[in-house]
Amino acid sequence: MPEHRPGTPGQYYVLESFLWRDFTGVDDWLEWTREHGLARAATSTREIFGQAMALREALRSLEAMNNGERGDDAPARLLNELIESLGVHPVVGPFGDVKLSASAVTGRNAPIASVLVMALDAMSKGMWERFKLCQDPTCRASFYDTTKNGTKTWCSMQVCGARNKMRRLRERQQA
Repeated sequence: MPEHRPGTPGQYYVLESFLWRDFTGVDDWLEWTREHGLARAATSTREIFGQAMALREALRSLEAMNNGERGDDAPARLLNELIESLGVHPVVGPFGDVKLSASAVTGRNAPIASVLVMALDAMSKGMWERFKLCQDPTCRASFYDTTKNGTKTWCSMQVCGARNKMRRLRERQQA
């Protein structure tokens, strides 16, 4: 499955990539931040990488809830802690436009702040509900739901959706 799917709004490409990618370690994280223009420091620590992965897992948990799964308030608590520690706050522009900014950012945690601000932007604009996790338990890929009514449950109807529909058909036939 491709990292970016047709129909995903361009301002969410980096967020989509962050949620989709399975990071293998600090070096992979640093490479990804450079690829997406988020690297402001040449180094990262295991602590920063751990925070980034905690953010990713919290957002993925919220994505699962967007696709009908049950969850708890742990992801929201982590996001609120990051908002506080990174100093995320609204800033009003000269024409009344509102953007989020993170004031307590260092070079190392700047990529985390950038991704967090993108996710909060999607949430504030009502776009977050379109970010989902594939309901296939063997897949769990992150995807942006581009359907008109926002009810997509599989990352790919050709692969995951077809496989699960076939499995349910076989179960009905055997019953």
